[in-house]
Amino acid sequence: MREQDPMLDVFIFETQQLLESLEETLLQSEKEKSLTEDHINEIFRIMHTIKGSASMMTFNNLAKLAHALEDLFDKIREGKTRVDADALEGVFELVLAASDHFKAEIDKLSAGIKTDGDFSDLIDKIHGCLSSIMKDPSHQAAHDPLPGAASEESDNTDFGTPYYKIKITFEPECQMENMRAFGVVNTISPHCQKIVHKPVDLNDPASSDEIIINGFTIYIQSGENPDELKRIVEEVMFLQSSSLLPIAADSDELPSSLRPAAVREEKTAVDRPVIEFTAKQNFISVNVNKLDKLMNLMGEIVTTESMVTKNPEVANLHIDSFERSSQELRKLINELQDIVMSIRMLPVSNSFHKMHRIVRDVSKKVGKEVELILIGEETEVDKNIIDTLTDPLMHLIRNAVDHGIETPDVRLRNGKPAQGKLTLEARNAGGDVVIIISDDGQGLDRDRLIRKAAEKGLLTKSEHEMSDKEAYQLILAPGFSTNDEVTEFSGRGVGMDVVRQNIDKVGGTISLESVPGQGMTVQIRIPLTLAIIDGMKLRVGNLIFIVPMLSIQESFKSNDVFLDPDGGEMIMIRGECYPVLRLYRIFDIDPDFESLDDGILIMISTDTTTFCLFVDELIGEQQAVIKPLPEYIQKHNTGMHGIGGCAVLGDGSISLIIDINSLVMD
Repeated sequence: MREQDPMLDVFIFETQQLLESLEETLLQSEKEKSLTEDHINEIFRIMHTIKGSASMMTFNNLAKLAHALEDLFDKIREGKTRVDADALEGVFELVLAASDHFKAEIDKLSAGIKTDGDFSDLIDKIHGCLSSIMKDPSHQAAHDPLPGAASEESDNTDFGTPYYKIKITFEPECQMENMRAFGVVNTISPHCQKIVHKPVDLNDPASSDEIIINGFTIYIQSGENPDELKRIVEEVMFLQSSSLLPIAADSDELPSSLRPAAVREEKTAVDRPVIEFTAKQNFISVNVNKLDKLMNLMGEIVTTESMVTKNPEVANLHIDSFERSSQELRKLINELQDIVMSIRMLPVSNSFHKMHRIVRDVSKKVGKEVELILIGEETEVDKNIIDTLTDPLMHLIRNAVDHGIETPDVRLRNGKPAQGKLTLEARNAGGDVVIIISDDGQGLDRDRLIRKAAEKGLLTKSEHEMSDKEAYQLILAPGFSTNDEVTEFSGRGVGMDVVRQNIDKVGGTISLESVPGQGMTVQIRIPLTLAIIDGMKLRVGNLIFIVPMLSIQESFKSNDVFLDPDGGEMIMIRGECYPVLRLYRIFDIDPDFESLDDGILIMISTDTTTFCLFVDELIGEQQAVIKPLPEYIQKHNTGMHGIGGCAVLGDGSISLIIDINSLVMD
């Protein structure tokens, strides 16, 4: 593991953000089959920023690749090229290929490996693309390293357009001040007729020291509303303060390159107020390791508080002042816990947007037309879960495009549109997040699934005993694949198995539904967070279990049980029949009670079913910090389905946390 380098961490983080923005812009342009002026400017800005920061970090190979793309989009931006439909497709392919190379090198840096990629071939292709689309191949205009800088060759300045001086200071220790200043220049340039800044050479890392000491000053001529200019400046990251000051065209302070060639003799002095403001920095970057430590400390606080307030020796004293103080402490800990957990929550949008690239690449290679629709991308999940979720989503999306959606000719023969639809949806459901991947393809073939499973020896029931749901779940079995040939995307029988393993790691469940000829739906249910839950303590024999409170509907006593045709116990509640599960039978425990009259029934609801759980005793509520089961238990007990982890109780004993969804699937 590499030693922590703050400068490198900033470079990696900001480059990753820029590359995500780059791909989003490219895929949107490719979808629209055009490059708008805004998209061209955005891609140019991204490449120039990456080039500058890579040069400063001495990653010359990355800087050269970024510079080649910057040259390409500079010519496109200046209108010195002709980009027809065929050339446009080639441009998209080159930039996406470059994005992949950048990502690979950033991954190396994250792992502490030196960036050593050789991009000579790709740079040659970019130069070749530029030569082929140039209107005048002999024209080799020098690239201006500072886009938007004023030119003194001609003066087409509108004398009526006002001038402004913008002064910016960045937060201390924000690092890479020269690159941040360059980002400001690129952002505000489209709103200006002319622009000059101090320091002049932002490509020089030494300019960062000057910015730290004197701040960053920009002189512009702009007809934009000052409030809009102010808004643009306020959005700069790590901004400490800034001011916007109108300045006269004949002011000695105005740089000579910005002044008109001839200043009017009659000067109209207009007193304009100085617009000064201090930007509020509402967001800061925090190392995720610090968040992990904070969450671990929060868990220890919750456990320690429980051990103090729930200690049997203290509880039996019934001291009013202690109980009042305990309640106040619990309230404060709850508030602190909510804040700490909310800090770690991130929207699933980043993971979702990455799927556009997957759909685009796979559909092109297999000759299909697929539209990806995103729903609920603002839904928030714990960061650790998002990290684990990316690979399963990638496998499921690839399988949907490769297996599920038909080729255009087949779809047209079946009365469907040539373009298939793939929907990726996220929504909150109680204490869980539900991810749904659905397509309008050919669906699953039950008979074929069972036949393939039988060939591989994966069947545990006869064909006639298996329900449709059980048959569909077969594709999640290790080594199962319906592909007769191994392709680039599928056929090895590892993709869906990886999906199930990764979902299991975060305490989630996965289920499949399908209608032959109409499509397939995969539903993933995962907890919002892996850290702390509100639960109900249950006792069976000498063991204490915890069930998430959100799953419990009610508790009651009843002995009105009957058997279904398969011999399973059922109970009727308010006209509805529910199965009865005896917890002591599931985990082979010696209970205190076997008669339903003596124990208690708890109605539990999951995403797919509702059932009644029979236990000896309902103890009370317990906030539990989820701890993983010891590795030796996980290794030597393959039948531990239904257990999601463990928690430390107030008296120091261990309680098992029941995973309701896997309990009913067992």
